Amino acid sequence: MKKIITLFLISFFCFFTLNIFAEIKVKSSVVKIGILTDVEKLNIASDKQYVIFNNNKKIILSAGNVDIKLVGNKIIVGDKKKELALPAKIKSTNIIAINKTFYRGDIVLILSKKRKITVINEIDIEDYLKGVLPKEASAKWPVEALKTQAVISRSYAIKNLNKHSSQGFNLCPTVHCQVYGGAGCESKQTNIAVAQTKGKVLTYKNEIAQTLFHSSCGGKTEDPKYVWGWKTETPPYLKGIKDIYCKDSPQQNWKCSLDEKAIRTKLTNAGYKTGEITKITYSGTTPGKARKEIIIKHKNGTLKLNSYTFRITVDPWLIKSTMISDIKKQKNKFTFVGNGWGHKVGLCQWGAKSLADKGYTYDKILTFYYPSTKVENIQYGK
Repeated sequence: MKKIITLFLISFFCFFTLNIFAEIKVKSSVVKIGILTDVEKLNIASDKQYVIFNNNKKIILSAGNVDIKLVGNKIIVGDKKKELALPAKIKSTNIIAINKTFYRGDIVLILSKKRKITVINEIDIEDYLKGVLPKEASAKWPVEALKTQAVISRSYAIKNLNKHSSQGFNLCPTVHCQVYGGAGCESKQTNIAVAQTKGKVLTYKNEIAQTLFHSSCGGKTEDPKYVWGWKTETPPYLKGIKDIYCKDSPQQNWKCSLDEKAIRTKLTNAGYKTGEITKITYSGTTPGKARKEIIIKHKNGTLKLNSYTFRITVDPWLIKSTMISDIKKQKNKFTFVGNGWGHKVGLCQWGAKSLADKGYTYDKILTFYYPSTKVENIQYGK
């Protein structure tokens, strides 16, 4: 009898313990994406009847499109000049188009701090991800790579919900958060990846992990303290790993040339006063084999910048990473040579694609790039 009771207690404890950590809870499955900020007019459309309303008034519109413009703190809807005070919400039984871009969910219009219109897409996070994946990864990639992206994009969205709270929404639709293209960019393959990982997030010590990611690391991922100057202790899963899998990236090796004047103008516009630039060199190497500092010698002195700050300030689309191997000046041009694309922190997307090609499942890919983490389910509140 004692043995039976002991086995029961052990089983109960194990079941209870497993369920404590089986799900991560968040308040809501709805995210607010600031798709347009500080506009004075916009066009809305739906192929079904739709409605614009606030707490006091409702305007019902037939299928089709209508212009909205701001006058004071009110919007004027269409040629009939129906007025509605902000904030207001737009609902339809089908997809809504804003300036010819299609969105699932609802649209909210609020008055921004600049007394203009901010347009917010209120949408279930799973539908939001359908508009993120095709913009952040190639729909032609293996499904396990796409499932990997779905988990980290879901985790990133929930982890960073307060990123734009001062503007009245959660996330923006650009690289500052995650690129979001709405319903019009969706693809069958990426939607499958979202569906097959529904509710899955990456966690560390029972909290959602900070799932930063980039295109290709060039051979080693980076500790964020060398990129953004993090003052807090870097979690183990972001300290950086050796990665031999992204060598097939089209940006594994890159070269670009920029005019001296263009570099100087970008620096000046960002508040760094420089004279004519005579030489650009680098100093120090991070554990991720990137350059720590860029040294700019000019006619009025010397400017030293964190290499990531320099890259973002000058042109992150041409200077693709801080893993710079050479800088040369020829007449009035500076030529940069380097490896990889992006900030190098967290998951390397081209490496993930290569691992998926080799047969790795999405959970194995995630634990390779984010050591000590695990995949768990999320539970949304009502």
